[in-house]
Amino acid sequence: MLRSIKILLLISCCILSLSLTVGAIRNSKPKTRNASPETKNPKPETKSHWAFIAPTQPTLPIVKNKAWVRNPIDNFVLAELEKNNLTPAPEADKTTWIRRLSLDLIGLPPTLKEIDDFVVDNSVNAYEKLVDRLLASPHYGERWGRWWLDVARYADTNGFEKDRDRSIWPYRDWVINALNKDMPFDQFTVEQLAGDLLPNATLQQRIATGFLRNSMLNEEAAVEPEQFRVEGIIDRVDAVGKAFLGLTVNCAQCHTHKFDPIKHQEYYQFYAFLNNDEEPEIEVLTTAENKKRAEIFSGITKIEDELLAKNPDLPKRISEWEQQAKSDEGQWTILTDTSVIGTNGVKFERMLDDSFIARGDNPPQNVYYLKAKTKLKNITGFRLELMTDHSLPHNGPGRATAGTVLLSEFNIEAAPIAQPEKIEQIKIDSASADFSSTDNTIN
Repeated sequence: MLRSIKILLLISCCILSLSLTVGAIRNSKPKTRNASPETKNPKPETKSHWAFIAPTQPTLPIVKNKAWVRNPIDNFVLAELEKNNLTPAPEADKTTWIRRLSLDLIGLPPTLKEIDDFVVDNSVNAYEKLVDRLLASPHYGERWGRWWLDVARYADTNGFEKDRDRSIWPYRDWVINALNKDMPFDQFTVEQLAGDLLPNATLQQRIATGFLRNSMLNEEAAVEPEQFRVEGIIDRVDAVGKAFLGLTVNCAQCHTHKFDPIKHQEYYQFYAFLNNDEEPEIEVLTTAENKKRAEIFSGITKIEDELLAKNPDLPKRISEWEQQAKSDEGQWTILTDTSVIGTNGVKFERMLDDSFIARGDNPPQNVYYLKAKTKLKNITGFRLELMTDHSLPHNGPGRATAGTVLLSEFNIEAAPIAQPEKIEQIKIDSASADFSSTDNTIN
């Protein structure tokens, strides 16, 4: 008999695989206007735009008060002053100077001691020493990194209606450290756009790609995950264009750019480049956490070595047990004619192996409805697999921050395909789990 099976799960997880064992678009009339042939199809004027003209060494303006000039930039400043019959302001005293420089370079006023030390320093390189000290301060990266973080759309929350917290502060720290280390701009660019693709990429280089993960995330109920994934890619194209090119690349999303040399087709070529990626959740541990982890693994290795010394036949016994477990397992059949619906705005994406991964909103509790059709008879058991995936926190299987999941209820209903109204509640005689926490046992 062909039967329809409906399974009700109260769960908060992400990837599911179920097996059985046998035994508004608004219409608006466009405004018309007379347009000249020149305005109908404007051509990008790139040759005259200053942004596309290679800079050349300018000729220094001639000034009258040559004694005031200390560097070439002073020539331009003084020339403009003299042009307007103005004279330079008196030189600032050292107290004013250190305050201005401190606020400018590190965003903090100098302490009274720092002021006193600078005032009494009459060495010929007193100013240079002050500049070097401020540039070496960790606050330098904090002060100037904030401008780049604005360009990178950095935020500690996801935005939109729920505006939940996001843990991306390691990228913020990467930017600060990059500025404090005076990282070359080409390296600064490469690591943020493709740090994970570098040979033997380090954790810090992978963290740098957080530049591309700063888009807002819509977690409202009933959102379409694919829609906002696409909007996230569009935001990345815009961010890269403005941050690294200084161009409004986003204008070419709808048409060839009217001023900059960016074609409509080129926009989507660049879009495709960013669209061809993976977005795993990476684990970022502190030095203390790495040390603690190493100690734990060292302890595990020691215990395993002691067990093997006391039980030399342990590997053989484990192998025999595994073979016996396989023979006792029975024959499982993966359901393929299935669909999954989640409450509270959770959407599911079917994977190539017929498992499902949850997308969209991530509420603390949820109910998943799995519907399946099968011709199998004498069904004696159900198995629900909670699978891992690199896109989940700590590889999952759950969507919680720690990658965990809690299954609290598992109900089954069945009905003949021809008579879907004849729903029968299926009683489960017993249940077991490969793993369960001590305070949440399966019963």
